[in-house]
Amino acid sequence: MIRKLLLTVVFGTLSAIAMAQTITTHVVQRGETAESIATLYSITTEQLFKANPGAEDLFYVGLKLNIPEKKVAQKQPTATTVVPIQTDSASNTSKNAVVQSSNKPMLQSTKTSRREKSNLNIKAIAGVTFGTWVGKDFKDGKVTDDNEYSSTETKNKANYQFHIGAITDYYFTKNLYTGLGIVFNKTGYKQSTFATSGQYWVDEGSNYDMSENVTMSVSKLDIPIHIGGTYNISQDSRLFIEVGPYLSFALNGSKKRKGEHTYYEDGHSSSTEHISEKEKLDEGSLKDYNKFGYGLSVTAGISFKHFILQCTYQRELNKTIKKKKEYEQNILLSLGYEF
Repeated sequence: MIRKLLLTVVFGTLSAIAMAQTITTHVVQRGETAESIATLYSITTEQLFKANPGAEDLFYVGLKLNIPEKKVAQKQPTATTVVPIQTDSASNTSKNAVVQSSNKPMLQSTKTSRREKSNLNIKAIAGVTFGTWVGKDFKDGKVTDDNEYSSTETKNKANYQFHIGAITDYYFTKNLYTGLGIVFNKTGYKQSTFATSGQYWVDEGSNYDMSENVTMSVSKLDIPIHIGGTYNISQDSRLFIEVGPYLSFALNGSKKRKGEHTYYEDGHSSSTEHISEKEKLDEGSLKDYNKFGYGLSVTAGISFKHFILQCTYQRELNKTIKKKKEYEQNILLSLGYEF
């Protein structure tokens, strides 16, 4: 009986599973956490951090992790154990129970680590453009003539349009990158003007009142070039800022004028002329419009996982109209998605 028990113990010991360990690498991607990576490979976060010293304190996008995976040895034959049972004193016969224990090896999960994240990052953006013009020859305010009666008052307003485009960034370090994009941008300005000769009646027919509204709209193709930096707020969110030049080309555009001019022939009679005109680029007052432009832009924003909210300020450096100190200025408020 003792001999049988010894044989059983030895045989059971030889049937133990020999465990081996292999290492799989995984590069942390945007939106992933230590918990999600551990779940992906069916391990615990303790095992993950044990295999990667320091990762618990410094966990960032692009970090290369070692993933421990359990590998099971080949299946061992089934061992049979004989367990003695009490002897029946009446019949003086012994009964033995045969118990089989099946040592089934664990099946190893064959998982391939995700492809290492490229240094290239592509994002699509779309949003609202607040367009206006600035400069010495494009000002707000009220101007009074020398006679202190006639005056002209001008108010400039933003023209609300839209933009849509795609931008590619190349990360040459963890937090620094450079980028190039192409954006369709519709911009322009709105301007209202009121002019009057006042109550200064000298010459008949020389007195007037005039009100006019101008809407300028231009469709452009912008090519922004920038260098940027990021600051990680958490594993899922980060701040970023970009600065650089941009090039632009006007595809088409128009200038609409609507209003009315009232002329006073004398102190008792008047005539009113209604105005509704439209000029295209290279026509009339837009004949000297510069289709090619360049300027500087600054962008600041925040991203959460793959979603982006950003604000861009554009300031044109070349004159919008030749021989006039008028410059285009835009604010672009964008929503985007990173691929």
